[in-house]
Amino acid sequence: LFQLFPGVNRVVEDQLAFGSTRSISRRFRRHFCSRDKHALFAVKKVEVMDKVDASLHRLPNATPVVGLNCKTAFENLSPSERLYAHHIARASFEGSLAVFLQVSPESAGIFVLLHRIFSSEPIESVKEKAVVAGFTEDEWHNFLVWTGAFYSNSGNYKGFGDSKFIPTVSADKLKKVVASSKAASIFPDLLSIYGAVEQGIFSLDSRTAGLGFNDTGVTTYHSESVRKADSDLINRYMKEKHIEGWNTRFFKEEVNGKTILKIKFASTSAGVSEEEFEGVTIRQEKGDYAEILARTCTHLKKAGEYASTANQKAMMNRYVDHFTSGELNDHKDASRLWIKDVNPIVESYIGFIENYRDPAGVRSEFEGFVAAVNKETSKKFSHLVEKAEVILERLPWGKAYEKDTFLKPDFTALDIIAFGSSGIPAGINIPNYDDIRQNEGFKNVSLSNVISAMPKQKMNFISEEDENLIFDYNGKAFEVQVGLHELLGHGSGKLFQRNADGSFNFDKENTVDILTGGKVTSWYEPGETWGGLFGQLASAYEECRAEAVGYVLCCDADILKIFGHEGQFGQMIKYVNWLSEIRAGLLALEFYNADQQKWGQAHCWARYVLTKVVLEAGQGFVTIEETKDSEGGDDLSFKLDKTKIDSVGMPAVKEFLKKLQAYKSTADVKGATALFHKYGSVGSTELKWREICIAKRKPRRIFVQPNTKVTVDGQNVELVTYQESSEGVIRSFVERYSSDSIADLERLWKEDQKYFPRAYGKN
Repeated sequence: LFQLFPGVNRVVEDQLAFGSTRSISRRFRRHFCSRDKHALFAVKKVEVMDKVDASLHRLPNATPVVGLNCKTAFENLSPSERLYAHHIARASFEGSLAVFLQVSPESAGIFVLLHRIFSSEPIESVKEKAVVAGFTEDEWHNFLVWTGAFYSNSGNYKGFGDSKFIPTVSADKLKKVVASSKAASIFPDLLSIYGAVEQGIFSLDSRTAGLGFNDTGVTTYHSESVRKADSDLINRYMKEKHIEGWNTRFFKEEVNGKTILKIKFASTSAGVSEEEFEGVTIRQEKGDYAEILARTCTHLKKAGEYASTANQKAMMNRYVDHFTSGELNDHKDASRLWIKDVNPIVESYIGFIENYRDPAGVRSEFEGFVAAVNKETSKKFSHLVEKAEVILERLPWGKAYEKDTFLKPDFTALDIIAFGSSGIPAGINIPNYDDIRQNEGFKNVSLSNVISAMPKQKMNFISEEDENLIFDYNGKAFEVQVGLHELLGHGSGKLFQRNADGSFNFDKENTVDILTGGKVTSWYEPGETWGGLFGQLASAYEECRAEAVGYVLCCDADILKIFGHEGQFGQMIKYVNWLSEIRAGLLALEFYNADQQKWGQAHCWARYVLTKVVLEAGQGFVTIEETKDSEGGDDLSFKLDKTKIDSVGMPAVKEFLKKLQAYKSTADVKGATALFHKYGSVGSTELKWREICIAKRKPRRIFVQPNTKVTVDGQNVELVTYQESSEGVIRSFVERYSSDSIADLERLWKEDQKYFPRAYGKN
């Protein structure tokens, strides 16, 4: 608006900078438009720009719900192993309530509202009240889909894509259901809770449509008042003090006329310290999510009682120390013990792990999981680990750019029993701490029952022959891609560093820059980390690098043989992997925000970049053509020439991969950014493709997870499963949490409200 009407007083700009777009427009109309027709034109133009297509933010009623089948794996566990798994599952689920406080200002309040409604009476009874309130059958079905998706995504923004989703029913109808619910007679404040979150449930404009910094998006990792200058300052402070932000949030507060920048640490213990930095008061404050983490600690202590080894027991204790103290070194110590927990029967990990959703790329979402090892599939990954050192030599950067010693990790296939977070990945490579990964090692896990839980849906843009090939081979092809992506993608490559004593972890005089042929001239300084230095770019960049490793190495027959795929069958696996992954880069355009010109999901941006790389390679390897469907609507035709994978596709990706690694190793943020944005930009042709992708998009699956329940005698654990439906998801969540857990979440949500006034109608 200020670009369109630059004559506005800058004081007014400062006052309005954190109001909603519509409130700004109203103020401009009132104060300026009556006197200046150009101002009126500017406001009208902005109001048009601010409109968001609501259809893109509503979930179709046909959204598939799939179960995580772990019944056989769970039944194969001994009673003590089940008890160990049960308490880690409970710790993970209890801790994941923190995610609702990490996503949006309203998410925790919505969770409280929904839990009280559906825990107070059967779903069928709520439906009767909805019909009286005027819900149509489609609206009721959609409300169940929206509720199931809300639970599964740990908030009202998609865990994959970061875009907001809203119900189709009107606010008036939903309010009537809340007022008439049995919960309203049990909880006198239910309507006030609804009043507080109603705006958050239904509002949709250019800012609230997706996650991001609070000036252009929504986040609760930072308070609304935090601005870029504040963020830059706190980053300088954290670097100087050697503070890593994984388990923190960043709030700005005015106290008695004094500005305080607060770093809030997740912990059960309380504590405050202050110091001046660059003329500003910095407060380190412990105790974020305290009540939630207290329950997590209780179950981790119980899990330790059933641990099968001393190492596992020590690991549980260190997790407890971390969640109690908020000290990151405690979690790093727990991660070191986790790396040493080789070939466990029950696998798990818990903490503030992935920083995908913090717009600054610094702070991480809570995540916890427990799983039973799939021994048969794990054998393949063990063979891959054994040959990893030899395979790494095939990557296009040479020995100097690889870790001095490849620390062979544990790599297992798992059947997930419980996963508490905003989404469930297909594979994981952790821990994410650079110092541990570089010098001590890591572990890889492939989530077998996640990979296999794929609904069969009609596929867009490809021939019927290719569609059938994907149906037949993609499960096995994706297993290969996940294995290579996690172990040899995320597990490869060296970061060049200057140590605190001035020495280097590489031969500074003789190491050749693989892009220029000269000497290496940049590296990571003491206190700098990969994620901290590359910031917002880091997640997508690293996912792209790992994806590219999978594309390149799946072309080798001996690697395919490790997974049991030889001859013609192996060649088909290679083709389907390339076909599926490169096509995914086209479909990823759905997750590009054209208005803000930014990507909402790291993996999608990564795949899109690689699709652009192979399109640039030309020679008819990949073609995307605009066509018409059977009804005359816009359509696309995607083709990949299987005969040119080795001669065109693989060399192009391999050369690009070399550049990715070179910039990452040498801490060259400028070079990396230029390279990634060159291929990651979306032009007019791609915007047209995006419109078609959105028009024909398929709904993503929602998982319904089981619960575990200790038997009456306390000596064993039962697995409680639910139907594959939105109702099943709702019942699983209602039975997962006690009223005490919900009351604690409500208190924490109300404490946070003062940091997010816009979410509650206060500009």
